[in-house]
Amino acid sequence: MDTCKGRSFEIFCGLVLVLASTLYLLQAFTPLRLTSDSIYYLTMADTAARGNAFVAHEQPIGYPVFVFLLIKAGIFSSATMVLSNCLFFGLGLAFSFLTLLALGFSRRLALGACLFTLLSFAAVKHITLGMSDFLFFALAGCAGWVLTRNGHWRWPALALLVFCAVEVRFMGLALVCPVAVAAWPHVKRYRAWLFVAGTALLIAVAAGLWVGRHYFSYNLGLLHRFGLLHFVWRALAWHSQDFGELLLNAPLSKLPHGFRTPVLLAGAVAMFLFFAGTVAVWSGSQWLSAYLIACCLLILPWPYTDPRFWLHILPFVVVAIVLGVQAVAEKLHCSFAGLPAGLAFAYAVVFCCLGLAALGYSTWITFSGPQFPYRYGDGLLRPTYLTGCSSPASDRTDSRSLHLLRVYEWHCPPAPAADAVPGAP
Repeated sequence: MDTCKGRSFEIFCGLVLVLASTLYLLQAFTPLRLTSDSIYYLTMADTAARGNAFVAHEQPIGYPVFVFLLIKAGIFSSATMVLSNCLFFGLGLAFSFLTLLALGFSRRLALGACLFTLLSFAAVKHITLGMSDFLFFALAGCAGWVLTRNGHWRWPALALLVFCAVEVRFMGLALVCPVAVAAWPHVKRYRAWLFVAGTALLIAVAAGLWVGRHYFSYNLGLLHRFGLLHFVWRALAWHSQDFGELLLNAPLSKLPHGFRTPVLLAGAVAMFLFFAGTVAVWSGSQWLSAYLIACCLLILPWPYTDPRFWLHILPFVVVAIVLGVQAVAEKLHCSFAGLPAGLAFAYAVVFCCLGLAALGYSTWITFSGPQFPYRYGDGLLRPTYLTGCSSPASDRTDSRSLHLLRVYEWHCPPAPAADAVPGAP
């Protein structure tokens, strides 16, 4: 009976995977979607491609370098950007799945965790944007998988992956902790290796601190301004919203106003279960537990709410929450197996339906045609999209966005010379 249930679950996951993958790939037909972050990344790459130096402004430059290479190869467009995001997302999910299996978690749990990540609205929302999340997910997922392998080759591979991850996002610094925990049993027996590993660790930490100096200075300023207790309370409130939105698979902004308190309470419970599960993970995989702790130490102090902060570890977050439920049930002398299976299945179905609905909504926007400026975003860039490829620029258009649309939007003809970006050669 259990074998039949497991087989049915895998078939269900396979069908949902095919449907979701098809909808994700259809997003390649979208016009170029821009947000403040994607404008920043794409402008940096475009500026470098036109012969100027990379200007990082205290931010990692890994993703702009990737876009720069696509531009220099002559293949960058909204389509290649979305397809590359899909590729990196698929690699991140595959590596996460293999990592969970290698660590001894059940195939069913690993499949469910990756399926929830695939259909998370946070992934759907950002798959069409020129941002670093999915490239980082692939690098971090690959590093986790390499940690489960044997052989001396994995240490140079991990060093390269951590370096690249830090250059893509400051969060890459969290990878230093699992690598150090995994390497400790090997290096503590040899003093020379201990010196080399310690030096490499210090270099990695120093590089991460330098890359993230803006993050630390900003948080220290907030801590000085609000005080410790208020700072901690604000952070917990912001990230309770993260977990609440991930749990409901819907952004709070799309829910009725009265839902805010229930969402924050549900998120706080989910966060508590995640913490409990992270402790429980330690007995099975110390490096994975250390990785989750390191990510929390970097994410939780950041006084902004966005579920995408957790996207690169979302499969592990799902697993940790499940283990947290089991741990709490054991403490309360309850039987986790006695929980209604139908309730869990109903939640999974609703979660998947909401994720597919988000993909359907994104597909509707993708094929909006002339209605795209009216359907996409919050309206701030609507005048720029309406200006499009032929009308003269006006005071209401964003010059950087208009330049990106006229150069890289595949629906547009070449940009008029008179509307070039100021300072462009």
